[in-house]
Amino acid sequence: MELRERALLISSMAHAYCHACMLSVPPLVLLLRDEFTLSFVMVSLIITCSGLLFGLGAIPFGRLSDRYGPVAVNMVGIGISCAACTGMYLAPSAPAMAASLLALGVGASTYHPSAFTLISCSYDSCVGRAFGINGLIGSAGQIGAPVLSAFVAYTAGWRPVFGVLLVIGVAMLAILSTVRHLDKDVRREPAPVRTRLRLDRDIALLFGITMLGGLAYRGVTTMLPSYATIMFGKNTLEAGSMVTIMLAAGGVSQVVAGEIHDRFGARLPLAVTCIASLASIGIVMAGPYQLFIGGLVAFGFAYFAVNLYTNALMGHLTPPEQRGMYYGIMFFARFGLGFLAPFLIGAVTEAYSIGYLFHVVGAFQLAYVLVALALLRSTRQVP
Repeated sequence: MELRERALLISSMAHAYCHACMLSVPPLVLLLRDEFTLSFVMVSLIITCSGLLFGLGAIPFGRLSDRYGPVAVNMVGIGISCAACTGMYLAPSAPAMAASLLALGVGASTYHPSAFTLISCSYDSCVGRAFGINGLIGSAGQIGAPVLSAFVAYTAGWRPVFGVLLVIGVAMLAILSTVRHLDKDVRREPAPVRTRLRLDRDIALLFGITMLGGLAYRGVTTMLPSYATIMFGKNTLEAGSMVTIMLAAGGVSQVVAGEIHDRFGARLPLAVTCIASLASIGIVMAGPYQLFIGGLVAFGFAYFAVNLYTNALMGHLTPPEQRGMYYGIMFFARFGLGFLAPFLIGAVTEAYSIGYLFHVVGAFQLAYVLVALALLRSTRQVP
């Protein structure tokens, strides 16, 4: 196996671990509430703040990956996550638990800007395939973590969940150390002591697509179980499984989109997929339950394909010595600003009805399409 292929595999495993750290927590909400005698609102607030740090931390860690290397920053992040998991396993009080969950968000935030810098700088050709493999393995962590977390908590309690994550994290550190020397080869020229962000039209449009997609996705994933229960009378298990179905479709779509990218580029497939994503919301709103499920599958497939195109395109449009900084801002827009969606949709639900969930999401998606079409019209050439 080539060195860069081994690095891709190891980085993709770290991708799965990053998402597993974040998505192992939601199934434990009620157990944490009861253990520390907190309100549901307080536990939810702590988890939300952890999620915000997951997005916000990508900005400084992206800049650090430019300066010190993406593998080093990824290892620091996993080290912070291991410390956070240790804190959760031993947490004697609510403040200790809250501090550990916040640290977990910070640790997980290091992954995307550092690893995507590594991938985009390591692959001159077949970059779409590389991002697709990385996304597929990362999706496995998103899909499997909630189920495994719930199983471990059910059989052994919530603390062993973090014991398992700690063991996996230590193993990941050992594996990442075998490709640590790649940091000196990733940048194609030395990073300047001080760098200025160059925000041209195309990059600004990419940030816009990322933010609007994050708002739509976070709104759907957060409110979907409640929507399915109220609108279709589904039980908790059935409603929750719909998110898993979406994530599974997204894992497959990243591999497909990667191959399309390497054959046709990113701009046209990006615009077409954004239109397909908007169409999927129309299918969801059509009424019958069968169409609703089909629309959700299409939405998940399109959303993750769009992410691959934007991730690859950002690598094409930015200089290698600053790429971590740009990816950091991109993932803040996707993961950090995306957390505004539950608040906006919650306000609409409170004022009107949860039945308007996909009307709000559709508005995000319409803007998504308009920005993608503006990017398609750009005359800037991309390899």
